[in-house]
Amino acid sequence: MEPKRILAVDIGGSKLLTALAGVSAEGEVSFSGKVRRELAAGLGKEDIFAAVTDAVDRTLSLPGAESGFDAMGVTIPGLADPKTARWIYAPFSGIRDFPIGELLARKYNAPVFGENDVNACAWAERLFGVCRGIDDFLWVTVSNGIGGGLVLGGKIFAGHFGCAAEFGHLKVVEGGALCGCGGRGCLEAEAAGPAIARRYAQMTGKEGFSARDVALAARRGEADAREVYRKTGELLGKGAAAAANLLNPEAIVFGGGVAESFDLLLEGLREKFNSDIMTFANKNVRILKTKLGYEAGLFAAASLPYR
Repeated sequence: MEPKRILAVDIGGSKLLTALAGVSAEGEVSFSGKVRRELAAGLGKEDIFAAVTDAVDRTLSLPGAESGFDAMGVTIPGLADPKTARWIYAPFSGIRDFPIGELLARKYNAPVFGENDVNACAWAERLFGVCRGIDDFLWVTVSNGIGGGLVLGGKIFAGHFGCAAEFGHLKVVEGGALCGCGGRGCLEAEAAGPAIARRYAQMTGKEGFSARDVALAARRGEADAREVYRKTGELLGKGAAAAANLLNPEAIVFGGGVAESFDLLLEGLREKFNSDIMTFANKNVRILKTKLGYEAGLFAAASLPYR
């Protein structure tokens, strides 16, 4: 792996992170000049581009940025064209046909590598995380939405139309909650952060709680909050089992903001996964939590020039 300095841009559903990533020949990553910005719901293309360039400029103004960077890596929260770093479509935000890579390349006079955020996280997990040396695995992010990234045969598997591993749109509840994609009962609509908050409100009548608030209540021992996380884990386990039966991976890795509460999800997830898989074929599939942590998106962005 050739050492490089990457300007990492992680565009999330509700936040934006930028940093300079130094990548060593051994695949070790160090970050400097980290900047975080909140992204309000409903932002359009111009607002998002302005937020990205403001964060990048702030990163470049911080100590350690004097020597510049070799390339930019951008994670895109939705369907993306990795050849052009074009943001094609995101059900969560409604953004579509956004040439963000081209615009950033023009502004900063640097090569820009872009990819769907979850595909990028999968690749970063293989380069820098728990899946070093694993050629076949599924990466799942659970946050404001749910997405999947596939590494098969040691390469990202994008599918014929570039949209493989839309894990969040597996149907897990017949006639369930309406999803941003227009369907009902999708895993994203039933098990992402907003669904956790909704289920808790339905069980308790308590409004205004986020998934993080529910997790804190569960850790305090509140029975309803623990049951919400158990049910969410069961739904994730149902989806994971369907994926394992189809793909026969070596591992399934969970990341994302909600997955920071992975311990609360794990009992229900494992129970449903084990009941739904074809055991003989998948008895050694490992269920793992990402090693990349809260900053998985920055690792993901930093990994893209190494595709």
